[in-house]
Amino acid sequence: MYGYGNARIAALRSRLLDAAAFRYLSESDSPSAYLAFLERSEDWRPILLGTASLLSDPQAAIEATIERFRSVRLGALPHWYEPPVRHLVEALVMPLDLERVVAVIRRRDAGAAGESTGSPVAGGALLDVAALGALGRAPDSTAFFVALGRMDLVPTLTARDVAAAIERDPSRRGVEEYVLALFERGRTARVSGRGVDARTVRAILSEESEEREMIAAEVRDGGSDAAWLLERPTHLARLDRLVRRGRRDPLGIGAVAGYVAAVEAQAIRMRACLARVAAGWSAEAVGPFLAGAEG
Repeated sequence: MYGYGNARIAALRSRLLDAAAFRYLSESDSPSAYLAFLERSEDWRPILLGTASLLSDPQAAIEATIERFRSVRLGALPHWYEPPVRHLVEALVMPLDLERVVAVIRRRDAGAAGESTGSPVAGGALLDVAALGALGRAPDSTAFFVALGRMDLVPTLTARDVAAAIERDPSRRGVEEYVLALFERGRTARVSGRGVDARTVRAILSEESEEREMIAAEVRDGGSDAAWLLERPTHLARLDRLVRRGRRDPLGIGAVAGYVAAVEAQAIRMRACLARVAAGWSAEAVGPFLAGAEG
């Protein structure tokens, strides 16, 4: 059930950026130098070919490449496993799809209803660029949710269900909360089995929920700035714990969860390095992001 996929993951995990690479990136002279480092990497060069050529600004190219790396690497994982393991893997990678769908909602909110919001540079894990573009072009919110329900990620919804939910709270924040609830239902359905692997993934989903609740409480008590200061190190620490746990379970679902966490932690650290190079973050500001990097 796990042999082929976990062997592929072991090979890819060994090619993730290590502590030395993050230090080099954080000390780059410019976004162009940062980009040149990625161009020399066998693992990153193919990703760059699909993004950097579309963007003339090095910083924008780096940001787009990080997002495309997440999409390509996480999107490949479900295809390496057969059901029921595939369903567990889908539950692990679906947060990327949720992130992309929320981004579509925000682009729609910023533009005129019915107009194209444009296609993203990177897809999700289970939703590709074409699917996200179709969601962006849905003529209204009801059509958006009905289309989302047909993409096999969340429970199928009727137009009446969606209209009633939107009528209760039509604000963007309310719609985003509704989407989060739908994705949680979709993920929960995928991990409903009785085996130890299903219990492992359910525990991971529970940890994610606890983290969200803690950040939400911080927003209420201390405001968004205080929540941001808590969110990144808290989120990164949880990802690093999953990476370490995954190394102790090379033959089971833990290896998959650990690799998903490693890809996400790598993206956070790369953005922190880019912030030092492009936005003038100090070494002290970047240091906490790089502290737990392996290698």
